[in-house]
Amino acid sequence: MNKIIAFFKRLTITTILSSLFFCTYAQNERNSIIRGTIRNEESVLEYAVVFLKDTQISTNSDESGNFILRLPAGKHILCVSYVGYQTYEKQIEIKPNEKQICHIQLKKENNSLSEVIVEAKSPVQRINESAYNAIAIDAKVLRNTNMDVAQVLDRVTGIKIREDGGVGSSTQINLNGFTGRHVKFFMDGIPLDGSGDGFPINSIPLGVAERIEVYKGVVPIEFGADALGGAINIVTGKSTNTFVDASYSYGSFNTHKSSLSFGHTLKNGLTMQLNAYQNYSDNDYKVKVKEYLDLDNGQQLITKPTWFRRFHDRYHNESVMAKVGVVKKNWADRLMFGIIYTHEDAQIQNANIMEIVFGGKKRKSKNFAPTVEYEKRNLIVKNLNLSLSARYDRDRTNNIDTLARQYSWTGDYVNKTTQGEADRTVAESIDKSGYVTSSINYKIADKHLLSLSNVFSDFRRDDKDEASTKATTDRKSQKDIFGFSYKFSPNEKWNALAFVKNYYTYVKGPVDTTKNSSGRYAIYTKDYNLTGFGAAATYYFLPSIQAKMSFEKTYRLPNPKELFGDGSLEKGRADINPENSKNLNLNLLINHTFNHHHTISIETGFIYRDIRDFIKREIDNKGYGGSINLKKVLGIGGEFEAHYFYKNNFSFGGNLTYQNMRNKNKVSVNDPLSNIYNDRIPNIPYFFGNADVNYNFHDLLVRGNALLLTYNMHYVHKFYKSWQGNRGQGANISVPRQISHDASVTYTLRDSKYNIAFEVRNLTDKLLYDNYSLQKPGRSFSVKFRYLFFKQNK
Repeated sequence: MNKIIAFFKRLTITTILSSLFFCTYAQNERNSIIRGTIRNEESVLEYAVVFLKDTQISTNSDESGNFILRLPAGKHILCVSYVGYQTYEKQIEIKPNEKQICHIQLKKENNSLSEVIVEAKSPVQRINESAYNAIAIDAKVLRNTNMDVAQVLDRVTGIKIREDGGVGSSTQINLNGFTGRHVKFFMDGIPLDGSGDGFPINSIPLGVAERIEVYKGVVPIEFGADALGGAINIVTGKSTNTFVDASYSYGSFNTHKSSLSFGHTLKNGLTMQLNAYQNYSDNDYKVKVKEYLDLDNGQQLITKPTWFRRFHDRYHNESVMAKVGVVKKNWADRLMFGIIYTHEDAQIQNANIMEIVFGGKKRKSKNFAPTVEYEKRNLIVKNLNLSLSARYDRDRTNNIDTLARQYSWTGDYVNKTTQGEADRTVAESIDKSGYVTSSINYKIADKHLLSLSNVFSDFRRDDKDEASTKATTDRKSQKDIFGFSYKFSPNEKWNALAFVKNYYTYVKGPVDTTKNSSGRYAIYTKDYNLTGFGAAATYYFLPSIQAKMSFEKTYRLPNPKELFGDGSLEKGRADINPENSKNLNLNLLINHTFNHHHTISIETGFIYRDIRDFIKREIDNKGYGGSINLKKVLGIGGEFEAHYFYKNNFSFGGNLTYQNMRNKNKVSVNDPLSNIYNDRIPNIPYFFGNADVNYNFHDLLVRGNALLLTYNMHYVHKFYKSWQGNRGQGANISVPRQISHDASVTYTLRDSKYNIAFEVRNLTDKLLYDNYSLQKPGRSFSVKFRYLFFKQNK
């Protein structure tokens, strides 16, 4: 019945909107066209804003710098704006039904912003000018550095990246108080939930990404996201020019990273793209622990902290993403067919806590995913835009644990009477995930934008374990998220939007009936039909001062790992409830330039989260992870960022984030007044920040060469790794305060055709920790070489 009701809801809304689309089409009087290309001295400029002065008529250049502007006949002033460039203005006159061509080259401003700072002002103006609390990071200007996607995100205000160790380790994101799976990851708008362990964000090089979009709190309906904390969208390249971008880096702990990107488009519109990368590391950094195995009697002893080198943590993965299709056809602006292949081979050194160490446990996975993308602007009628995409993931993961041993950090071991260091297994799981996303939007008279979106996902897992006699059970999860939004943009000073979402999910899987992992399971099935809503608005008090506000009631549906585990160290729970939250964001942004050379950028924000059935990850004393529901959690916090820029040479600044997430459930299972009431949610950093300094020497020695010096400082305040109300653990209850320093030198030759970068991370070799006091690598060095070839296609 719920499915039928949801279907008729969508059918009714679609019928009404279709009527509006065709009724308003007759009112459009823009029958003249100006088309052309926006570029600078070296290359084309994507997402430049093209508009008529003193009107609401505007458009953006696409990934190839091309634009099409429909306008009424008459005299106008054509303008083009782009961050870091002088605004272009030209008097034009156009006749009814006339088509004009206008190619425009922009000149750089003297006060353009530093290329390597992650800042609130983005080249993608549609994101910054929107009502969402969102920023976009231009990944292209960061490709000379040795950073991956996770390291770039770690410098954004309100974000803290959580890593369990070195290269390829489990990675989570802490965004405005939410951590882990509360924050959704997308690639080109498609969820990465089914991409498997071989696709962690700390292994994705910047060569893959054109930009990285960060949405804090409210997420646009186009993503179909069931996210509480926000979303990260990695946008890959869509350029129709010819390019080759290749890089290789070598670093400490025998770490090798390489990437290759290639693109070419023929005159007939046939285009092909390739992104490939690989990561390898021994991850043999030293850790300081105080527990080891006494081989004389097989008992673990508490001793003074001692340094040991990790000996079973080698990681290797590679990925190939290939696309072929056509662009700029009458029937399709873009139609691409793709294949993604990812392979991972990972040794597992320890469980989710440092006290348990392995010497033979490992994981292997292979992921194969065909994809398709379709985009068409002005479909049937003007200003009606359609986008469709689909992806199917088949991920095969093998978790191997067969040794009858118990290891110590020395690398020695004692034999056990039972096989398996943790739980004997030669388990193979095959995850099959399908995603279909669709969105359609229609702009009415440049002031009204109507949007519909729908995202359907299907997840199924087949398990088998040759080493276990336990019966295996198929797992299944389906989601369908439908959204409708309306945006009103009366002028350049403000715009507002409202939206509604319908969430449907079906879950089938095993549940431990004894609640103590005894292996007695029953099949659990459940479906939900939920509705969320929200609104957002932005207003410019002055050209340099912008205010934003957004509110939503939203839901997050448990993901496959929370429902079904990972077949190794993560235990699933199919009966875990969806979580829901009322989220409020308030932001004030100031970006002011004075005396033509000095720019100050300031952003401050306030967050409020009222959460029910909060899904919290917990670790037991054997190192196994799992999820539970907390009935009520309240989060209040704020963030602040400030930067100063002098021309395009020098910049410095920093950011601070405070997020106070507390348990507000007074009743616990064992006593009427819970001893953890009003405690902070453990294992989540609540106060952290970053600082940076950059200096750029332009035309050093030779014109077109440049030297860039950068420094970054990271601070994380002490935080609890378990509930404060559970006293008696002394100093072990908290993760200590941490301060680390990174520095890099980058030299580019011939306008970035040849590049070399040297980087040192954790300069002072401090002890750094993360989830449940897992130790991260000490001081490390790396050098990176990059070659770039670019040719603009006519």
